[in-house]
Amino acid sequence: MEDKEYELLNKMVVKIDEARTYNRISLILSIIFIFQFIYTFFYKQLVTPIYWIMLIMYVIGSYQLRKKFKEAMEEYQELKDEYNMRFKDEDI
Repeated sequence: MEDKEYELLNKMVVKIDEARTYNRISLILSIIFIFQFIYTFFYKQLVTPIYWIMLIMYVIGSYQLRKKFKEAMEEYQELKDEYNMRFKDEDI
């Protein structure tokens, strides 16, 4: 029974790590976009098509990462509920 418990705990840890990775990528993407925004408007003072392409990529990337983060957290919650249902009584 311990093998199943450890397997479930490992899956939960992997899902948390996956969600944290999506958050880190989203943070890096936001920092890059902010840098590009500041560079475009305050240094170059010229909006080129590259700016609009980067904006579109940022919006799409942020949406996809947010969606993947939510999916990972939902899967984690399912694993947590399963763990609590199966093994909560054994810990007491």
